[in-house]
Amino acid sequence: MRRSTIYLKLRIILGGMAILLISSALNAQQTCSIPPHDNVADGSSVYASGLCNQERVDHWWSVMDMRESDWDAGFGYYDACNLDRPLARTFAALYLLTYSAEDYATNTGDYSGNALRWAYPYTANNIGRLQALCFKPGSNPGDWAGWAYGSRVELYIPYFYNFNVVTRAGTLLHEARHNGGKSHDGGSGCSRGASCDTTWDYQGSNMYEVLYLWWFAVDGTRTTQAIRDMSRNRARAVHNTAFNTNPGFNI
Repeated sequence: MRRSTIYLKLRIILGGMAILLISSALNAQQTCSIPPHDNVADGSSVYASGLCNQERVDHWWSVMDMRESDWDAGFGYYDACNLDRPLARTFAALYLLTYSAEDYATNTGDYSGNALRWAYPYTANNIGRLQALCFKPGSNPGDWAGWAYGSRVELYIPYFYNFNVVTRAGTLLHEARHNGGKSHDGGSGCSRGASCDTTWDYQGSNMYEVLYLWWFAVDGTRTTQAIRDMSRNRARAVHNTAFNTNPGFNI
């Protein structure tokens, strides 16, 4: 049997279990709890039916090289459709990213069109392994939402529960851009400190994130006006705080 078929069947058996603590299989000392959150207010519930699809789950799981050991122990491996768990919240973001455009890309080699079309193929090709942890090793819990190491990307509790669904999608593209060869080059020259880029023309992670979110706010499909508004607000926030030299246009 394919691995995702197995876990969707296990979800029927185990999905009702109340697991309040999440322990990382990679770092046994990491234990964290699911914080208060609102799946309606953060837009996740809009994608509840779309994310719980065997073919899509198989695709995302394979393309992102997601592994049971990275998503079990409470992260949602046995409850993949439950939006209270990190895995389903990640799938919701992937659904949004994949189907942003009316004429969405149908393969991961299609980079044509605007950012709504190529954002998912770019992300799929530049995340070699997508992992879940409570927090970044060596840091304090809550300090980081995500981190790119080489070809892999780690996601932490703030990513899953502090970000609305479209911000989660934009963050995946942001981290993928790091893996695509662009580290932050701005030092502490903006209010984001170590996450600054010098300019828009550097075409770094912040530029990719803003560009995608801006396009989504204007023309995102299979969504709601409220989520487009969330996207615009996030695009403006990154535009205004993440560059040493402000790009100088209005969003």
